[in-house]
Amino acid sequence: MSESTKPPDQSSEPGKKDEDALIFTPISIARARHASTHGPSVVGKTEQKPGVKEEPPVNQPKVTSNAIPSPVMAGNSLLNSPNSCLVLILLGIAFVVGGVLGGMMGGGLMLWANDSGSLAFAEDTPTPTITPTATPLPVQTSTPTPTPQPVATLSAEDIIAGVIPSVVTVINQQHSNFSTGTLFDEGRVVGSGVIVDSRGYIATNNHVVDTPQEISVVLSDGRQVPAELIAANPADDLAMLKVDLSGLPSIEWGDSNHTRPGQTVYAIGSPLGDFPSSVSFGIVSGLNRALEIDKFVIDGLIQTDAAVNRGSSGGPLIDTHGKVIGINTFIIRESEERGIAEGIAFAIPAATAKSLLIPWIAAHTGESVPIPASGGTDN
Repeated sequence: MSESTKPPDQSSEPGKKDEDALIFTPISIARARHASTHGPSVVGKTEQKPGVKEEPPVNQPKVTSNAIPSPVMAGNSLLNSPNSCLVLILLGIAFVVGGVLGGMMGGGLMLWANDSGSLAFAEDTPTPTITPTATPLPVQTSTPTPTPQPVATLSAEDIIAGVIPSVVTVINQQHSNFSTGTLFDEGRVVGSGVIVDSRGYIATNNHVVDTPQEISVVLSDGRQVPAELIAANPADDLAMLKVDLSGLPSIEWGDSNHTRPGQTVYAIGSPLGDFPSSVSFGIVSGLNRALEIDKFVIDGLIQTDAAVNRGSSGGPLIDTHGKVIGINTFIIRESEERGIAEGIAFAIPAATAKSLLIPWIAAHTGESVPIPASGGTDN
């Protein structure tokens, strides 16, 4: 490629160059403004072909950085200068520091505001008054009540042992060779009786003392004492004797109105007059039985299968608690129409016996008591 024609050497004239740079023409000013805004102008440029070096136009004034810029140029050059970067950096740091400081101050103000609100709310909210809890009094430890030991149920032996002292043997000594009593033995009638009052009142059957001669009783301890007949009722086959003793063991009355068939009972007496305080065992076989004795009919009797022999008439029929529910009176051994019988005996209910015996005792002692009706309830 051939060298293009070189422009005049301007380096040899520095003063000229500086002067040219200070020359302001309308065109140069316009080009400078256009270059600052849109870049170098393409006006006046010739199309450069490949391989051909474009030569600058001759005598074309050059605009250098030494020219006094226009206000616009001055602003753009300030932003493009190295000092402008430093200014921008400082401004950025200032904004960051200001943001941090502002955030810190704003957060502090918010915290202060929140604390102030909390304090104000705490001041407005009344503090609840704490009521002192009463100290409980010491609980007195109660001494546990000892569990009472169950009382042992008395055995049948103990119950009977408590009744036997109130059972006696009744002897009616006759002075003839004939007797209508329970047992004929050379003018002596023997039966049984039971002490119903500790002052010496004894209940027995009327047929034992029907023909009184010389009456005496044998106590359970073996003592034999004379007795007096003070009252009798053949229609109910009951009689009352009195001995001149006090403080005797007496029986306890039971409730014959609640006696039931199948109930366990004991009969105590002196069978044949030779075996005092004998005990036999059985049950209630029936209720409200009636028998015809001589010219009297006795009803309301208790039937039992407990052994009641001659000599046992007048003795007590007791329940399992040792209470008297009847006075033994009759037995059936043989019937002319029905033959021989076993285990059929009868007793006068306690309610019937009491309705007669208690008024007799009251009348004999001078006590004023109402006479209960026959067959009245137990007392």
